[in-house]
Amino acid sequence: MRKIYTTVLSVLLVGAANAQVASESAPVKRSNDRTEYKKPAAHGTSEEKVVIWSNTFANPADWVIAHDAANFNIDWQIGNVSCTGGYPLDDIQSTTANDGWALMDSDAGNNSSPDYEDAWLTTANPIDLNGYPNVVVEFETYYRPFNNERPYLVVGIGDGAGNVTWPDLDPTTVVTGMNNVFPLFDNQPVNTATDNPLLKQVNISSALVGLTPTELADIYIRFNWTGIWGYAWFVDDIAIIEQPLDDVQMMAAWIAGENNEGTEYGRYPDTQLDANWYVGAEIYNFGVNNQTNVALTADFISFNSTANDPLLLSDSTIYLENLESPALTTGLYEGTYSVVSDNETAASPEYYNNVGYRNMEVTTGVYSQDGIGVHPTSELTLSSLGTNSFTPDSDDGFVMASWYHIKQPMNIEAIEIQLANGTEVGGDLFVGIVDTLDFFNGNMNYQAMSTMHNITSADIAAGFKKIYFPSVVTLNPGCYYAAVEMYSFAGASDIRILNDMTVAQPFWASAIFIPGDQSYTNGDAFGIRLIGENVGLDESVIDGVSVYPNPSEGLITVTNDKGLNNSIEVFSITGEVIFTGEVTAQTTIDLSDNGAGVYLVKVSNETGSLVERVVIK
Repeated sequence: MRKIYTTVLSVLLVGAANAQVASESAPVKRSNDRTEYKKPAAHGTSEEKVVIWSNTFANPADWVIAHDAANFNIDWQIGNVSCTGGYPLDDIQSTTANDGWALMDSDAGNNSSPDYEDAWLTTANPIDLNGYPNVVVEFETYYRPFNNERPYLVVGIGDGAGNVTWPDLDPTTVVTGMNNVFPLFDNQPVNTATDNPLLKQVNISSALVGLTPTELADIYIRFNWTGIWGYAWFVDDIAIIEQPLDDVQMMAAWIAGENNEGTEYGRYPDTQLDANWYVGAEIYNFGVNNQTNVALTADFISFNSTANDPLLLSDSTIYLENLESPALTTGLYEGTYSVVSDNETAASPEYYNNVGYRNMEVTTGVYSQDGIGVHPTSELTLSSLGTNSFTPDSDDGFVMASWYHIKQPMNIEAIEIQLANGTEVGGDLFVGIVDTLDFFNGNMNYQAMSTMHNITSADIAAGFKKIYFPSVVTLNPGCYYAAVEMYSFAGASDIRILNDMTVAQPFWASAIFIPGDQSYTNGDAFGIRLIGENVGLDESVIDGVSVYPNPSEGLITVTNDKGLNNSIEVFSITGEVIFTGEVTAQTTIDLSDNGAGVYLVKVSNETGSLVERVVIK
C-alpha cells in the first residue's frame, strides 16, 4: 500500500458502502496561498563528508546565465533578489543567504503562450573530477511547481577546451538513456512548495562512467528550467561531495487505516477506527554499497511494527510495510520509525537521516484530516487558502472541503474551522455536508448545512471557529465532504483556513470550489474538522433537574426538585454566554429576544452537571 499513487478519483456516495470511480481527477488551481509555518530545515550532513567543490553564489561571475532566444525571454538572476510576480515565494532561507542566491522567477514572466520557457544557469569554469568515481551534487533549494514545467540538473562533459554538447530539454523530454540529465522534482505535488530550504542531493556518478581523464577534468554543472508560467525556483550553497559508502535514508513514513484509501487522518474518533492499519516507510539507498538485511521498526510504545528486506541495491528504493491490528484506545500515539542495515547502524556517521516520525490521536468524537496539535513540531508544515487565494473569483461563495470516511453511523453536531493568518473580522461563512460525487461535479447540494455565521475578533484570537448545525446530523457509512462556504464581501473581510501539508495526502482528500468556475483538488489536509455529538460536554444526569419544552417558542423552564443551588449558563451556538444565574428553585428563562436557533443550557450543582441543546423556533 503506497498512498497517493492512485491516478483515478475514488468517491463514495453519501450513505453508500461501495466506492464509485470517476474517470478523471479534478485539476489543481493556481493560487497565491501563504506559508504559515515550515518545519525547521534539516541540514543534517555527515561530519566526515569530503567536499570536492562548492559555491555560494557570492560572485555572479562564477556562473553563465542564458536562455533559449527562440522561446520566452526570461533568465536566472543571482544576488539577494526576490520574486516579483503575482504569486511570489518568500526568499530562500539558505545557510549563506546573506551573500545571495540564484532565482528563476518564472511567475514574473507571466508566460501564458504555448512556448516553453527555457533558461539555464551553468558553472563558468570547469570542475576536475578525476579520482572521484562516486560523487553527489548537493544544494539548498526552495521550489514550488505548477502543472507544466520541469527543472533539471545537467552534467556537461567538455572536450578539454570547454566545448560541451548540451541537450535541448523541455518538460516532456524522455531522459531515459541520458545519463547526464537528472530531473529534480518529478514527485513534488503541484502547487505545494518544498521545505525552505530543502537540502537536495543528486548522485551524478552515472554521468562520469567511461569518461577519459581529459573529459573528467572538464565537467560543468547546469540548472536548467523549462516550463510554462510556473512559480519560482531558488538555488544556493551548491557542493560536489564524495558519495557516502553506506547511506540508507528514511524518505517517508505512514500509518493509515486499511479502508481510508490512503488518507492519513490526524485524529480518528474511536467509533471510526479500522481493525487493521498499514504501517510502513519508503526507504532509499543513497550509498555506494548495496545494503543487506534492511530492517524497519515503527515504535508507538503501546505497539510496534517491524519489516525487513534482505537486499537494497545502491540508488534503489523499497517500501517496507505491514498490516497491523493494534488495540487502539483514546489517546495520542507517537510513532518513531527507524531503519538500519548490516552496514549502517545507529552508530554510523550517516544515520542522521534514518529516522522519521508519525503521530495520530484517537478521540471520543473529533475527526480531523489535519494533525495540527498532533504532529511533532519538527515535522509540522502549514500553509493556508481562503477567499483571497484566487481573487476576485473566490471573494464570495468560495468553498473549501475535506473528506471523511464514516465506517459506523456517527452523529455530528458541528464543524470546526482552523483559522489562518489573514482572516479578518466581518466575513460570513456557513458549514455543510456534501456528497463527494456532487462536489467534484461542482454541485454544492448540501445534505445538511448550518446557518450563516460572522467572523468575530474572538474567533481570530482563538484561532478557530466552531459552527453547530441546527440539529444533530447523522452520517451513515460512506464518504462525505465537510465543507465551508465563505463570503468576504468583495475582499473587504477575507477568511483563510489552515492547510496541513505535513503528510502528503491523496489528491482528492481536500478540494475547493470556485463559483462560476469548477471544483479543484487544491490542498493536503484542510483544518476543517467534524465534531461528534456531545464532544467536550459533561452530559451526566443530575437528580431533580430537567430543561423543557424543547423545541420552544422562547421560554424554557429549568426544574429544581431537590432545592439545591443550581448554576445555570446559556450559550449561543457560537459559544457566546448570553445568560448566567444562581437559583435554588424552578426558574424560567426568556430567550425569545436572542432569535431562533440552537442554544446550549448548562446546569451544574454539587451532584454534577448536564447540558441540553434547546431549539428556539
